[in-house]
Amino acid sequence: MPKYRFKAKNIENKILRGVYVARDDDDLREIISNQGFFLISFRKIPESAQLFSFLEKIKPDDLTAFCRQFSIMVTAGIEISDCIATLRDNTKVKKLKTILEDVHKSLMEGVMLSEAFAKYPKTFPQFFTNMIYIGELSGNMDFVLNRLADYYENDAKVKKKIKSSLTYPKILLLLSVAVVIVLSVFVMPMFSDLFSGFSAELPPLTVTINNITFFIRDNIGLLLAGGIIFYILLILFGRTKIGRQVIDYIKLKGPIIKNVTISSVTARFARGFGVLVESGMQIIDSIEIIGRLLGNVAVEKQFIIVTSEIKRGQPIAKSLETIDIFPTMLIEMVKVGEESGAIDKVLNKTANYFDDQVTNSIQKMTTFIEPMFILTVAGIIVVILLSVFLPMMGLMDAIEGSVG
Repeated sequence: MPKYRFKAKNIENKILRGVYVARDDDDLREIISNQGFFLISFRKIPESAQLFSFLEKIKPDDLTAFCRQFSIMVTAGIEISDCIATLRDNTKVKKLKTILEDVHKSLMEGVMLSEAFAKYPKTFPQFFTNMIYIGELSGNMDFVLNRLADYYENDAKVKKKIKSSLTYPKILLLLSVAVVIVLSVFVMPMFSDLFSGFSAELPPLTVTINNITFFIRDNIGLLLAGGIIFYILLILFGRTKIGRQVIDYIKLKGPIIKNVTISSVTARFARGFGVLVESGMQIIDSIEIIGRLLGNVAVEKQFIIVTSEIKRGQPIAKSLETIDIFPTMLIEMVKVGEESGAIDKVLNKTANYFDDQVTNSIQKMTTFIEPMFILTVAGIIVVILLSVFLPMMGLMDAIEGSVG
């Protein structure tokens, strides 16, 4: 449906501006009228302006703030539809504003809040919509929204830690590439010209480095373009089903990133499962939902077996043993929770523990990566310097011999 940018006001001269999704002009007027406003001006947003709207992303921080603010308003006794309208009017995120407008419109038509959110699975995943549904049925919407805010806040913290830990290695990688390009394009050609003037026989190392540097210098444009194209293709491949499976498998088996992946997946499972159970959802439904939201296809596939085992009457802890990456501690804590009848509380504490493990794993990973990059860059520089100094030493010996 088309989008409209509009301006409206009510009898109290309160101005309302925004972007609404409507079938046509008359539908837009009806939407505005149902809110007690009348249109002053409006225009349809061209489809070309909406072409790249898929590039807009709603960040985890935005979702956290949305849940937290929503919870505060619900606790204050404000109607759900009014909460959504207020959040829509106050958000600075255009994509979220458009979604909330459509959600508000659905509420006005009598659609349940969870159903309205379910139309946007990329922004509000099944975990979110099911939690909202529980809140609607139980009447504990403020509690559910607070738990959602806590969940997304912790999830965002872990992702930020992982992202920030990779910043320094990325900088080192770029620096190493820059050093190689500078030495290849500017430094080595100068010495090559010097050596050729003496018609001296060059050592094999110097000849090899010369050939490499000349190749880089003569094809720098193609190499840069090829690197960019390869990077884009790698990103596109990662978004395919097969590509995601390959990348997720590497994350689980890679010697450097393995521990970070296992800790983050375990923490996400424990926190998500705990939140769902605490909110009143059935165990089997909670397992099915959280099993699809772990961020790793390889692990998510194994949850099909977990679900079937629980349906056959197996204890949760016993069923989770089929997930080969889950640490023994998680299994034991789930077992304690089952036996004590406080599985939600045990899982929340377990999630906190594995959040700390993520931090520790990240520190170990960066401690390994940083010196590895430094040694690699240093090795490249040493080889290039040797390729320069070896023939220079040979020339100096030849000159001394001729003088003597």
